[in-house]
Amino acid sequence: MKATFMILVLQVVICFAGATEYQLTLDDDGFLAACENQPGNPASFEALFENSSLTIQNLGSKVQVDGEHKVVWKDVQPGDTLKMFGQVYRLDKGTWQKTMFTASSNNFCKNMFDKNQYWYNFWTKYISNSDEIKEKCLTTPGANIKYKDYVLELKSSLNVPNLEGRYKLVVQLEAFDKRNEKRPVSICMECRGTVKQL
Repeated sequence: MKATFMILVLQVVICFAGATEYQLTLDDDGFLAACENQPGNPASFEALFENSSLTIQNLGSKVQVDGEHKVVWKDVQPGDTLKMFGQVYRLDKGTWQKTMFTASSNNFCKNMFDKNQYWYNFWTKYISNSDEIKEKCLTTPGANIKYKDYVLELKSSLNVPNLEGRYKLVVQLEAFDKRNEKRPVSICMECRGTVKQL
């Protein structure tokens, strides 16, 4: 009983202590990189988008985005169901370990612009032709996603102690046809960097 009370007191103290601010600094080649050691040999970011009209600058602790890009994902069709899964890993003693931070959607086209989802604040709220993309999603080859110019600051306040270290976010996209059969080409991309407490 005494131990349970002490754990409860510690949880209350942590909650009232306030959130800790953390900064992610991306590796030079760590933004939207090809996935490492993923089963099924998924395709990279370049198989999803043609980026000649898009400028993405990795500024270390910030990412600057300007322009537009075109969906070039082969073998998908309008009306396909798009499933998305994101998992954050932490490097621990030389191996990547899963953390508690995940995001997923069994119908990403439906949830793409949901303001309550993680990806909205980091990505989809900056899409300027959102009405068109709500209809076309990422399953319409040739669809152009246009962006408002924006700079994304890679910092956050979290009520979690000691998050410093090496991290990567792995995002996987899979498309399913109307019979719920998986399309042959899946997409996988990683963002890698180092988190420090501010």
